Amino acid sequence: MSTRQNGNGDGFGAVEVVRQVGISPEKLRYWEKRGIVKPRHVQRGKRKIRRYSQEDVHRAVLVKVLLDTEKYSLEGAIIRLEDEK
Repeated sequence: MSTRQNGNGDGFGAVEVVRQVGISPEKLRYWEKRGIVKPRHVQRGKRKIRRYSQEDVHRAVLVKVLLDTEKYSLEGAIIRLEDEK
């Protein structure tokens, strides 16, 4: 997994995160709604874009592993994330 952020160090874009984690953009947005990832919203001209931290990427990878390999439910994976804090 790449740990490269863009040149100004403001995190990863959604396209890069979905590629690194191996999930769909829709799933990333759903995980955002569920609080699994918490991107910053950065103003770029007239648009606001989401920027994900390295911690967001780590959390998303962990959830994907828990779901795919460990056969956790999404609720179980969220509880596991909270236990790791």
